[in-house]
Order: sequence, then C-alpha cells, then structure tokens
Amino acid sequence: MAPGGRGRGGKFGKPTRGGGKHFSKNLQPLDADGNPEGMWAEPRQNPKEDTSSEEDSSSSEDSSSEEDPNRPAQTREQRRAATKAKKEAAIARKAQKAAAPGDLPPSSSSSEEDSSDSDTAPANPNHTAKSRSQASAAPLVPDAAAPASSSKAGKPLSQLSRREREALQAQQAKERYQKLHAEGKTDEAKADLARLALIRERRETEAARKKAEREERVEVEKERVAMQPCDQINK
Repeated sequence: MAPGGRGRGGKFGKPTRGGGKHFSKNLQPLDADGNPEGMWAEPRQNPKEDTSSEEDSSSSEDSSSEEDPNRPAQTREQRRAATKAKKEAAIARKAQKAAAPGDLPPSSSSSEEDSSDSDTAPANPNHTAKSRSQASAAPLVPDAAAPASSSKAGKPLSQLSRREREALQAQQAKERYQKLHAEGKTDEAKADLARLALIRERRETEAARKKAEREERVEVEKERVAMQPCDQINK
C-alpha cells in the first residue's frame, strides 16, 4: 500500500462529477439569409416547396382532366349507389357458393358510410376441413347405466378400450346381481326375507294374543250376566 494509507493514484485518481454549468447562447432565430427573426413570428415557406406543391397540384388536375373529359361528374348519392350495387353483387356471388360449417355470414353495413367497404367477414380460422371431419367422426361416450349396444356385445373384449370394457363388465355384473336378488339368492335378499319372516311372526303372535284377550273378556261378561238373576233372588 502507498504511504499515507491511500491507494493507487491517491486523490488524483478519483472520478470527477458534475462540473461547470454551460448555458446556451444566441437563441434568436434566423432566417435563410441569416437575418434575425422574431421568436413567435410565423415561419416563412421555402419557395422551392411552394413551386413543387404547385406543380403537383397542376399535374393532378391535368391527369384528372385527361382521364375522361366527356364523363359527367357523379354526385355523392350516385357514388354511394354504385358502391352499394357492387357490394350486393359480391354478396350474391358468395351466396351462390355452398356454405361450409364455420363460415361466418357476410356482415351488413349499418350505415351508408360503411357500405364503401366491400370486404366480407372472413371465416373462422379454427374451423378447417380437418377439424370439421374430426367433429363429425367423434364417437359418442357410452353411458354406463345404459344397456350394452349390439355392436359392443358382438365385439370381443380385446377390441374394446379399457373404459368401455369396464363399463360393459359393470353393467353385466349389475344385471346378474339384480336377477339373483329377485330370486332371493343374494345375501341382501336373504337378510330381507329373514327380517320379513320375523315381522310376520311378531304380527301373528300379537294378533293371537289380542284374540285370546277378546275371547276372555266375552266369557267374563257372560258369567257376569248369568250371575245377575241369582243375586236378585237372594235379595
């Protein structure tokens, strides 16, 4: 390290920042000849530009006059009518073609100002012939609850997809279970039959008890009626 604890270069190696202030001078605008002008005065046009613009305007007038001197000037309504007729003819030509799925109908102008645009709306770029063929050939997803179709039943399981095979097997298992349940061969059907038999037995027992009580009350009532004449005689 250099003596004095300073690095290489010392104070002379420091970058300088800022500096003096410089103000612009001679802001007075000058013309093409170098004469001073007012700051807010309108700028003078270049004589060369004036001559070129005049030449352009004269040439355009000459060309317009040379195109068709005998052609009468059309009014605004006539130009609109001609433009509208062109657009209707274009729409009629396009309507004669067979419309494909996905093609948008031609947009009708809402005002006469928009009738000058003869371009019709483009077709949807996503609706191509390939996408339409894929959409028409897309198979329907089979419903698991619906019965198996004859085409699937005729096909072997190896030719079906995994989802179709699982749906077909589940449907067949459900049909077998319903058939066994109707015959009373399943555990659920046996449990239901046993519960129904127990309920039937309880009802029969309760009915027999009520019948016995009713017969007993009838016998008691008969005995009480038979004992009444004896009581009167004793009195």
